[in-house]
Amino acid sequence: AFLHWLKAARTAQGHSPICDSSTRRLVTMSWTRYQESASESWPPSASEERVTPFSRYPLQDGFYNTLAYTHVVIGFTYLSLMLWQFLATKGTSEHVRRGLVLKWIALFCIGGGWVLQIRHSWFSDPKVFEKTPVLFSLPFARNFVSAFGSSTVVSALNCFLVGVKEKSRMASCGGPLHLFLLAATSVSLAVDVNAYVYIFREMSTTPAWGNYHWDMLVEMTVIGAVFPLYDGLNLYVLSQWYRTGFLDYKEHHVMNAVWSMSKTAAAALLFSAHDAHFFWPHPGITLIYRWAAQSVPQLLILVPYLLRIFRYVAAAPDYDPVATAAGTEMARGLQRTEVNNSKA
Repeated sequence: AFLHWLKAARTAQGHSPICDSSTRRLVTMSWTRYQESASESWPPSASEERVTPFSRYPLQDGFYNTLAYTHVVIGFTYLSLMLWQFLATKGTSEHVRRGLVLKWIALFCIGGGWVLQIRHSWFSDPKVFEKTPVLFSLPFARNFVSAFGSSTVVSALNCFLVGVKEKSRMASCGGPLHLFLLAATSVSLAVDVNAYVYIFREMSTTPAWGNYHWDMLVEMTVIGAVFPLYDGLNLYVLSQWYRTGFLDYKEHHVMNAVWSMSKTAAAALLFSAHDAHFFWPHPGITLIYRWAAQSVPQLLILVPYLLRIFRYVAAAPDYDPVATAAGTEMARGLQRTEVNNSKA
């Protein structure tokens, strides 16, 4: 029914019917970074000559190139250490020490990423990309990559600054840091919404399945859906903290550690999925496979924690650490009584 509706809509707008051979190819195969449409494609050399090491973006001036190379090194160091932290035993002194190191690496990784984003998306000459394709058009990057960056910042702030143990806790209910986190999360959520306004506006003016730009709009509609989800859940929990005066600090840290891991991995997975040099043969893999390459590893990160995070968010409006501790102690007492009765 959807295809019949799309066929009628495209015919009414003067486009060829959905069932013609060229459009059928678009629907079933889609496009890649190195084959942007039926009339635009790049040879394998486009991903090899004077490009950055991982993203395969064209090199520019010394400042840009330095930012790009250092961001790759710091980013993979950050991701590797975060993966170690993710798999290692939690709550140990080593876990705490790695967390401190991650906090400082995050400062340089996310901060440097934002400088690179501003330099690339706002100050690049479009002519640089005429012979070497990039993932996003510059307007697309200004909107969508900024949403990714703002959401990443918010998750990192919530992960590293709120604190878990009382002696290391930096935020208090209604204090300056709490209010700052509320404001930053609200701004990030607005940036997320702006990215989707851009995406839907572009989709309304771009021929469906007609080129790589359309494919990327569809792809990022799905991949980027976690940004408003993550920011929205953070805003909800922070608001409940302000209302009730209580926050489960440990669970808040866990939730945002998972969000941070998810988004850091997302950047590496995105460029890996669009690669046609290291991982996939030229001209790269198409939309459905790019979705799979990015989504399946994310499930390995998210699924083990989804139920725990759901319980944390659901309990936020009624969370009371005193009542929770009393209930836990009562449950332990009942358990001990049952054990003693069974022995008797």
